Amino acid sequence: MIECKYGKQNRLFINHLGELIPCCYVNAEAINMGAGQSPKTLFGSLNQKFNNSLYENTIEDIINGPLFNGIKESWNTNNPVEKCNKTCKQKIRDKFEDRYQ
Repeated sequence: MIECKYGKQNRLFINHLGELIPCCYVNAEAINMGAGQSPKTLFGSLNQKFNNSLYENTIEDIINGPLFNGIKESWNTNNPVEKCNKTCKQKIRDKFEDRYQ
């Protein structure tokens, strides 16, 4: 079972594009899509399909809307959002490597 770290802490993430997304772990793909790249994961497909801009929607509408619900519904399938599965279920975190030391 996936237990969302941000959800458990009642936290949200607003990126520099004004998009409300569930957490910082999925932000890299959201930023890449904002720069014109195609979605690469289930999160990306959901993010592309549903408008989560705070310029056009309320926080409540986004949280209770199809993006957040689609992510949560994916947790009960054989194809959950990859970052949710990796980060919050398997507890595998991305590691930053400073190559310039």
